[in-house]
Amino acid sequence: MPIVLDELDKRLLHEICSGIASYDDLAKTLKVTRGTVYRRIDRLEKMHAIRKRIMAIPEFDNLNLSSIIVGFHAHYNDMDKVIEAIKTMSGLRILWRTYGSHQVVAVLACEKGNEGKTITELHKTLSELNTGQYDVSIGFEWEKMEISPY
Repeated sequence: MPIVLDELDKRLLHEICSGIASYDDLAKTLKVTRGTVYRRIDRLEKMHAIRKRIMAIPEFDNLNLSSIIVGFHAHYNDMDKVIEAIKTMSGLRILWRTYGSHQVVAVLACEKGNEGKTITELHKTLSELNTGQYDVSIGFEWEKMEISPY
């Protein structure tokens, strides 16, 4: 059953997805009490609408990191096995099951200069899983990061 959010929940979700803010700051921004913010966040967590309360966006370039993005297909009967294997890869940051050009999209992080090693490890894992063709890109700069759905 889908989670239904009211307008305050959506505004709150947008704010907490945009960066770190205190309950007091959130209350001022949303024009509600601090207690309301606390109760709403607690309720969003209990409803499983959110997983974490604090987030930061790393500056990969300043941290000498690269991101590797891969999209691939997996046979329906093998999907759970493939997902579990990919979850164990070092550097895995994001893993999505998707529809469209790829059934799975993954983002891995590695130190700059280790992209080839990471892609080789990825190739070995995907080959062992018989995923077939896959597409790999190396990210080099975030242009926009917005994880709020609202």
